[in-house]
Amino acid sequence: MSGIAAGDIAAFTQLYDRYARRIHAWCAHVLGVGRAEDAMQEIFLRLWQHAGQFDRERGSFTTWFTAIARHYLVHVLRRESMLRRVAMATEVAAVLEHGSASTPGPEETLAQREDGAALAGAMKLLPDEQRQVLVLAYFGGLSQSQIAEELALPLGTVKKRIRLGMEKLRGALAPQSSPQRAPGAGRAAR
Repeated sequence: MSGIAAGDIAAFTQLYDRYARRIHAWCAHVLGVGRAEDAMQEIFLRLWQHAGQFDRERGSFTTWFTAIARHYLVHVLRRESMLRRVAMATEVAAVLEHGSASTPGPEETLAQREDGAALAGAMKLLPDEQRQVLVLAYFGGLSQSQIAEELALPLGTVKKRIRLGMEKLRGALAPQSSPQRAPGAGRAAR
């Protein structure tokens, strides 16, 4: 490992030859055969880039290298899961934006249709930035941290957009109440 950290290609080749089959099999099992080669190359690239971080006192090379591979594969799987949720949320946003083309089934009640139409109408009134984070959070299932990462925004910005969007939705969806009563009206006289 000290040779690889110093840029010794022969040392890297020796480790590659020793571990390539094992890493390739693991990648193929987790990601599929078609993507195993790219994943394996990325894992060995990380080995090359982080060779100086290996510390023999803290554990064996195999354990250290396996951790690098596992972290990479978990990262890929999480990213794919997030991308699927973002794609689904984008589809939901499009439906909310343009309305659903499908006709409601007979089991759907009038109240549900009215609520859905009211929500879609209220969502259309939101600024794009607020609508985007709300759709990713509530329809895409992303956490605020994941939304911040996906949109390359500070976490505070995402939180603020969600809060403002929710306030606007509450206001738009609140039932129109009768005129406000005067303070104390309705209390029993003593």
